[in-house]
Amino acid sequence: VFLSLQLFGTIVWILVASTGVPLPLLQGWVMFVAVTAWFLSIVFLSVFLLGYAGRIAVNWNQADFIFHGATFVFYFGAFLLQAATTSLHHFPRKFNSTTQERIMGGREYNISIAASVCALCVCI
Repeated sequence: VFLSLQLFGTIVWILVASTGVPLPLLQGWVMFVAVTAWFLSIVFLSVFLLGYAGRIAVNWNQADFIFHGATFVFYFGAFLLQAATTSLHHFPRKFNSTTQERIMGGREYNISIAASVCALCVCI
């Protein structure tokens, strides 16, 4: 489970960063969740691989349940925000301008769809 979280979390992180972050308020949270979950899963996995789990008196089943439950909640929220960002691609960037510059171009829209799908894959 940790490796799939690592893989899809890294993909979400890369895809969102490559869109140019057109809506920083929404996509900033997505990046925060992806980076934080990636880092914490590395720490959690390192505890087990380096053998510290036997030295630390913690109920590891409960800690694992809490970690993955919190990760699910945060990543599902990040998925919803990324999907909302993707759905706004056809709106103009400046509402008072006479130019029709879109929030996202075609390439950024496709990348944003992929980031939404990968964020949902982390939840599953």
